[in-house]
Amino acid sequence: MAGAAPESRLLVVLGATGTQGGAVLRYFARQSSQLGFRLRGITRNAGSKAAKDLQALGVDMVEADLEEPASLQRAFLGATHIFANTDSNQIIFNAIKNPQILGPGEDARTYAQKREMKMGENIANAAAATESLQRIVWSSLASPKKWTKGRYTKVTMFDAKEDIADLLKAKTELQDKLSILLVGFYAENAVRVPDVFAPKKQQDGIFELALPMSGDVRLPQADVESDSGKWISALFDAKPGIVLVGATECLSWKEWLEMWGSHNGVKTRYREAPPEEYAGKIPGLSEALAEEYQFMEHYGFTGGNSEAVYPEEDGRQHRAIENRRPDPELRLVKHLIAENGREAAVAVHELGKTVNAEFFK
Repeated sequence: MAGAAPESRLLVVLGATGTQGGAVLRYFARQSSQLGFRLRGITRNAGSKAAKDLQALGVDMVEADLEEPASLQRAFLGATHIFANTDSNQIIFNAIKNPQILGPGEDARTYAQKREMKMGENIANAAAATESLQRIVWSSLASPKKWTKGRYTKVTMFDAKEDIADLLKAKTELQDKLSILLVGFYAENAVRVPDVFAPKKQQDGIFELALPMSGDVRLPQADVESDSGKWISALFDAKPGIVLVGATECLSWKEWLEMWGSHNGVKTRYREAPPEEYAGKIPGLSEALAEEYQFMEHYGFTGGNSEAVYPEEDGRQHRAIENRRPDPELRLVKHLIAENGREAAVAVHELGKTVNAEFFK
């Protein structure tokens, strides 16, 4: 990495105890002798077990609130590198659970979008004011509203991510420092959100996965714990301005289901579910999720963004990410669910062909 000497580089990670932020900090802590960063994790509760676990790895845990600009500016003090992300789901589900916090005419999605945009504005302002900053990576998603020119308007949690990316791009101080990471579907979603992503055993004994899309479109699956830190490290090394899709593998849902069934030794089938059947699985979000799937069915994960690159696609190396060697081991992380609904062990399956791999060493 060019710029400051290793001992003076300070990586600040927002959402330190969350899925992405925690994974990035654990990776950089494990690789501290090679990467040479001091680490600072930002959390609202430095006394939590997750925060203390990171502290035990050598991470300086600092309390700050993304909705309080002054605390965020203090958290960024001295940062040379920042990984910024926000948790849409936490805000949305809190609003669904506590509807009394909604304003007139608001629903959980629009409420969360408004709050997240304010957080993004605060992040952009604080980062732009950080004189020591060399690089910043924003964890984003493609906006269905933007890329479909208004055809899909309910996936506000995706829209907010790209709107915040635009806020960051608009800051003159950040234009030669910013890169974007588009993280794919979490590989553990079948365990985390079984009502949406897990195959269900039917009366005929076959395990069925029913989603409101054809199941033929290949989408990025992300082993966040294993690969997030590698993606961020690579983006820090590469030139700024890159939009990288965070993909450990690219698979269609039919391909994913076939491998899931093969590993479990059970028969499976995929069924395209009509939107009305899908509605109600997650109260307050069903319509948004249905539109999310239709967006990806017709426009792909990136919405057709010509700037977005994958680490490896059909064996072709994208040269935007430099100074990293492809890992020849191709992996698919599959989280399995036993017939009685209990979570089974996480399995690693070797594949002879795949789109994306654990590609950075």
